[in-house]
Amino acid sequence: MSKKMRIVTPCLGCVGMNLAHEASDIAGCFSSRVRHLLHLHIATGMQRYVLLLRQCFKNDRQTIAEEGRMLIDYVTMNAIAIRKILKKYDKVHSSVNGRDFKRKMQAKHIELLQSPWLIELGAFYLNFNESDEESSCKISCQFSCDLSTTEPVMKLRLPDSMKLECNLTCPICLDTLFNPHALSCGHLFCKSCACSAASVMIFQGLEAASPESKCPICREAGVYSNAVEMLELGLLLKRRCREYWKERLIAERAEMVKQTKDYWDSQTKYVIGY
Repeated sequence: MSKKMRIVTPCLGCVGMNLAHEASDIAGCFSSRVRHLLHLHIATGMQRYVLLLRQCFKNDRQTIAEEGRMLIDYVTMNAIAIRKILKKYDKVHSSVNGRDFKRKMQAKHIELLQSPWLIELGAFYLNFNESDEESSCKISCQFSCDLSTTEPVMKLRLPDSMKLECNLTCPICLDTLFNPHALSCGHLFCKSCACSAASVMIFQGLEAASPESKCPICREAGVYSNAVEMLELGLLLKRRCREYWKERLIAERAEMVKQTKDYWDSQTKYVIGY
């Protein structure tokens, strides 16, 4: 790996601009490493064929498992370190600056525990272990996913009794996420629901949304162009909710066909002039 991973060191002098800069670098490094890991795990087409061929000579799954373990440890150490820095700063200065700074980190999308890539890493971990039930490459179980409740959630257990829960219900259709996408503000939606909220058609994709389009939850503008397609999370939900996934797939395809027909009918009428 060419990009060296950084670890936060709990020093009060880091609070402020230095800590914000370091947290930004860490978030960028984390997201790029997770993207690379997932690219190896869910490769398609010719690249998948090459990876399968390589497995005849090299244990890539062991390498992927070790990278997954390292990334889980990486996000855990840094999240805890930042929390301790801010807590100690507030204790020494009798202030609430640490809490305010945490809000600023969330607003800038550099809060690791709010990153959609952490959710993708959790889904990767669960998918990897399910596909290697008898393998020695399994990753230790910090992540769990419960889809049997009225509010399906993914949970992450961290040291120091820290727990993180991610609700897997789309806030628009109020069903379990289907073809999930994360806007750059971090909020999760079904692709079709996000397209509807941005007033674009499903076949056009979220990148066609206007820069003025806002997140339905936080109302932040310009969050659609860099939306993340949550491939690992989608694979996890597809494996665990097969019947529901089939129903949603049929419904979305029918809606996409309808939208495409209506779009080209309107374009034809516009060109012909009636």
